[in-house]
Amino acid sequence: MAAVLGGFAAVAAVNTLVMTVLDRRRELGTLRLIGTTQRQVLGMVRWEALLVATAGIALGTAIALATLVPMMRGLTGEDPYVPPLTYAGFAGAAVALGLAATALPARVALRRTTPKP
Repeated sequence: MAAVLGGFAAVAAVNTLVMTVLDRRRELGTLRLIGTTQRQVLGMVRWEALLVATAGIALGTAIALATLVPMMRGLTGEDPYVPPLTYAGFAGAAVALGLAATALPARVALRRTTPKP
């Protein structure tokens, strides 16, 4: 069940990031027209994806702690425990997924250098 929910969350996150990049084609084209290099634009998109992924990890962790700690204490009398390496693995996967989800759409969006009217 966790794999299904995780897969759904991954698909939803990737879809959101792809749509965000594709909706900004005009902005990215304008940046290219005013002299920004393709590398600079891709770097900007990567930093934004990193920021979104980091904010998602922080917010998800806070919500999970706020809901799971009281539930586990009520059911078992103990705090929930996630091994640090497991948490780091999931956090790293979320960041990698965010970066990968923006790389290809950003390259496709930059192929057209003139903004549409």
